[in-house]
Amino acid sequence: MKKFLSAAIILLMILFGQTVYAADGETSLQSLINQTKPGDVLELPPGEYVGGATIDQPIHIKGEKDVSILSDGKGPALAIQTDQAVIENMTFIDQRTPTDETVYINGKNNELKDLTIQTNGVGIQLYEAQNNTLENINITGNQAVTFAERGNGIDLWDSNNNTIQYSNISNVQDGIYLEKSEENAIFNNEVTNSRYGYHLMFTTGTNIQHNYSYFNVSGMMIMGTEGTNVENNHLQYNQKSIQSIGLLLFDVKKAYVAHNTITNNKIGLFVENSTNNEITLNKLKDNYVGTQFLKSTDNNMYQNALLANVVQGQAERSSNNKTNENYWGDHTRLDTNGDGFSNLSYTVDPFYLTLTKEYPPYQIFFQAPGMHFLEQLFNAPTDQWLTDDKPLMVNPLESVTNEQTYSLYVLCFSLFLLFVSTTIIWMGVKKQ
Repeated sequence: MKKFLSAAIILLMILFGQTVYAADGETSLQSLINQTKPGDVLELPPGEYVGGATIDQPIHIKGEKDVSILSDGKGPALAIQTDQAVIENMTFIDQRTPTDETVYINGKNNELKDLTIQTNGVGIQLYEAQNNTLENINITGNQAVTFAERGNGIDLWDSNNNTIQYSNISNVQDGIYLEKSEENAIFNNEVTNSRYGYHLMFTTGTNIQHNYSYFNVSGMMIMGTEGTNVENNHLQYNQKSIQSIGLLLFDVKKAYVAHNTITNNKIGLFVENSTNNEITLNKLKDNYVGTQFLKSTDNNMYQNALLANVVQGQAERSSNNKTNENYWGDHTRLDTNGDGFSNLSYTVDPFYLTLTKEYPPYQIFFQAPGMHFLEQLFNAPTDQWLTDDKPLMVNPLESVTNEQTYSLYVLCFSLFLLFVSTTIIWMGVKKQ
């Protein structure tokens, strides 16, 4: 019923709303907003406008090409304290401190799209805001200062059922930060050159799919959450610190982590203090450490591909995790009964990782014959080893791709045969 009423209100606004055009020489955004009635469209011609404005009624503000909103230095360049407002096609410029918000939202069913934000602080703050949509937002922070002196790109606090999609964020503290929020959707965004690409704290039911995180300290930090869905994300080249991680699951429960590409990070996947998570069909390649478990139990990791990592994996103070049926690029495989699983189990001895953690210079002896001798001489307790009792014979990610390619070839060939057969029959009929 609430959704029906909201749709009805929006329809009435469209039918009866008027278009308001900003007068020449008028530069106060607040003054223009005050002249706009609920349901009206305020069109801004090219130029610079002074912000520090508040929207407290459902209106639509649309900028033409080259519209800039400048902060007045006192508060957010734009504060949205209403429901069902639409803001599109303009640039916000804010040079205040990292704790200041350039755009502030405290309302429901608002839509922000095609915006550019240049900020020293928080690009967009959603505070107790529900069911809002942010689309095609480009946010750039202050590259000249440290991460601690920057604000987050998009920051959600106690905000539920919002959608953030098709946005690009760079040079901020955390690209998209969520805390104490539920059922938010994060789709098709890209974060670069920041501290954490995506940072979840104490959230429930977050859906984070098809996002990119490149050249950050860490790609995706998921902490204190339940029911998080992490699918088809690309977390790559996050190496700005010796502790850089592609994907961290810390104190995470019942997450579904699948089809992610996690490559060229210091640590690919780190699972700590986490339980009952499903981790499958992920590509972990060219990381220093492929996957690492610490004080985690009852997780299920299967059908992942671990390729060309310096250390494929490690488990410490972790028990009852299922780590079978994965593909390990450096495993010597033997399948005597043709069931697709190797008869030889795969075990990761954590000796090298433990040694180089205590004595980093020993990294130069990677794969040296003497290192293998030391592994045999100083074996760690085997209950801390990461073991796969049924390693896959074939990379599951490549096999899926090959099946799809094969199906495409079969379809194309079948269509070709159909075309040839039809042509021959048609030519025969025509000849008669």
